[in-house]
Amino acid sequence: MKKCLLLVSLLSVNIFFAQAQIPIAGNIDIKAVMPAQTELKLLNALDTLLIHACAGNTRISEVSSPGAALSVDMFNTLKGIENNEKEKDPNYYKPQLVNLYPIAANQYMISVAYMGRDNDAASLRAIVDLIADVNNSRVTFSIPLNYLTRNWKISRIGLIRYHYDDTFKRARAEQFDKNNIRIATRLGLQPEHFDFYLVDNYQDIMPMLGFQYDSESAGDVTEGYGPGDGVIFSIMHNEDFSHDVFHYYAAKIRKHERNSAAEEGIAYSWGNAYYTDDHGEMISQKQLVTKLKAYLLPHPQTSLFDLFSKGPMIFGDQTKVRSLLSSLICDEVERRGGIAAIKELIDCGRGDDNYLKIVNNFTGINPLNFDTQVKELLEKY
Repeated sequence: MKKCLLLVSLLSVNIFFAQAQIPIAGNIDIKAVMPAQTELKLLNALDTLLIHACAGNTRISEVSSPGAALSVDMFNTLKGIENNEKEKDPNYYKPQLVNLYPIAANQYMISVAYMGRDNDAASLRAIVDLIADVNNSRVTFSIPLNYLTRNWKISRIGLIRYHYDDTFKRARAEQFDKNNIRIATRLGLQPEHFDFYLVDNYQDIMPMLGFQYDSESAGDVTEGYGPGDGVIFSIMHNEDFSHDVFHYYAAKIRKHERNSAAEEGIAYSWGNAYYTDDHGEMISQKQLVTKLKAYLLPHPQTSLFDLFSKGPMIFGDQTKVRSLLSSLICDEVERRGGIAAIKELIDCGRGDDNYLKIVNNFTGINPLNFDTQVKELLEKY
C-alpha cells in the first residue's frame, strides 16, 4: 500500500494548527477552533481516509450521505496522485494540510495540497477539498458538491432532476428527458434517473468534485462529466447530455472492449456531437452533414476513407469528421439490421477492423468501396 499520510497523528496538534506551510504560499495560519479531542479525531480520520483513497480503496463507512457513491469514486481518483513519472518517483507529491475551517455545526471544509519540489522550486499537483462531518461516534467525509449547491434551484423534468444557480431552459431539459428514455428503451434497458447540475464550463465542475486545482485538467473548459453514480454535470450549461447518456447505456450491454468508431458514430446519431455551437446548442448530426458537404465542394478529390481512418479536424472545432461519417454508416446498419445490428456494432470489440467487419456484414461497405458507398449515404441527408 502506498503511503499517503498527512502524519498529523504524529505531530503536536497545537503546533499543527498554529502554522501549516505550503512552499508556494508561505505560512498559513489555520485558526479553526474545536475541542482537542475533536481535533485529534478529525485528523486521525483524515489520515486514514487518505491512506485508503490513495490505495483506491475508500471505505463506504468513511463517507457521508447523501451522494456517498460519488464521493467514494472521487476519493479513489487520488490513487497515484503522488506519482511523478517524469522524475520516476512514485512518492514525489506530498500531501499538506493547507486549510481547515467550520462551515456548520460539527462540519468542516478541509483543503489538502499535493506538493513536490523540482530543483528547489515548488511544484503543485493538486489541491483537494473535502468536507468532514464530526459526530460523537465517528468522522465521515464527502466531496463539496452538496455544500456548494445548497442554495441552487431544483426542477424535476421526468426522470431528471436539474440543479441550477441561474438560467434553466425547460425545452432543452424536456428533450433530454425524452432522449434518455428513448436511448435506454431502444437498447432494451430501463431508463434511469439522474441529478443534472448545470455549470458554465469544466472548471466549475472540478471544485464540486473536490478539486480546487488539478494540474492535469488546468485550462479545460468544454468538457462535461458523467453520467456516473446517478449524476451528470453539463457541457457549457446545456441541459442536453444525450451523447454520453448513450455511452452510459452502451456500456451496460457491451461485453468486449469499447469500439470508439461504433460508439461515437451512434452517439453522434442518436444523441449529438457532445460539444456546443456558438449559440450554446448541442451540435447535431444534421448541422455537421451540412458542414461536411460544404467542405467537400472545394475539395472534390478528398478521400472519405482517409477522413474516416485518419480523422483530421476539418471542422475547425472539436467535432470529429470520423465520428460523423461513422454516424451515417451506423444509421445504415440500423436501417438494414435493426437494433440487433446496432448491438453487434456496440459489442464488436476494439479497432477499426472489427468495426468494418460488422459494417460490411450488414451494408457491404468496406475499405475498397468506402468512398462510393458513403458518398451515396451522405447525399441522402
